[in-house]
Amino acid sequence: MAHVPAEQRRQELIAAAFRVMARVGVSAASTRAICTEAGVPQSAFHYCFRSKEELLQGLTRVVVADMVETAVGALSPGADLEQSIRNGLDSLWRLTTAEPERQLVLYELTTVALRDPNLSDLARWQYEQYFQATETFLTKLAEAAGTQWTLPIPVLSRMLTTVIDGLILNWLTDRDTEQAHAVLDSFATLFTGLAVETKKPKAKRRPAAV
Repeated sequence: MAHVPAEQRRQELIAAAFRVMARVGVSAASTRAICTEAGVPQSAFHYCFRSKEELLQGLTRVVVADMVETAVGALSPGADLEQSIRNGLDSLWRLTTAEPERQLVLYELTTVALRDPNLSDLARWQYEQYFQATETFLTKLAEAAGTQWTLPIPVLSRMLTTVIDGLILNWLTDRDTEQAHAVLDSFATLFTGLAVETKKPKAKRRPAAV
């Protein structure tokens, strides 16, 4: 059998863990099941990870980083503030609901991390990534539209992240896409009201010719 570098094996096990967790949940995903999914002996797991907690850390970081990168790439600020917000919300919504099982696994990982002292920093890191990405988008959005926000961007970032996060959790319970879109549409209008046009400096009056 050809030698597989440790980092490659780690990535294979992380991908396998995600597939297993999507099917049976985080708690029920045993290391044996993960190794079976990856097609490797269980000894390979202990060669790559010191514990299941370390695997969960790696899985969360990979999934969150990938999701944030994809979401940011889909956002495109424009001159029309409300339309840009609406387009941005729609893009985020499509990306995050395209794979419901990914979102469910992420919510499970968050709650597991919050209950485990060895993983508590992981949940904080996860949301810091969301907030930072949202802050970057809001800054570019205001610049492109020639506006400024009436609330601090960190506050707006949490507001926007919380709405998307909560709405996805709601949608996972009832799959009412029509109501979800109605919420996003209304929120785009409300959120636009938190920005005002940037004041342009008044042109200096030239002295009258003698």
